[in-house]
Amino acid sequence: MKKGNNPKGWQVHHDLPLDDGGTNTFENLTLIQNHPYHKVITNTQRTLTKGLQPGDSVDISWPIPKHNIYPKGE
Repeated sequence: MKKGNNPKGWQVHHDLPLDDGGTNTFENLTLIQNHPYHKVITNTQRTLTKGLQPGDSVDISWPIPKHNIYPKGE
């Protein structure tokens, strides 16, 4: 990740999304497998925020992985 390269099939995920005040600092990033984990988290976030308009405010229990998830042997 430090070199800007992700292992094949993995993505860098923002624990706290940029839209919600998150940053691109290393502490806010998690390496997570595309399928099924990143897809499930992203789809859940989209479902929870569907219909919100700019300026709307709502408290949501956001799905955030508790630990970094790294591929074995890569």
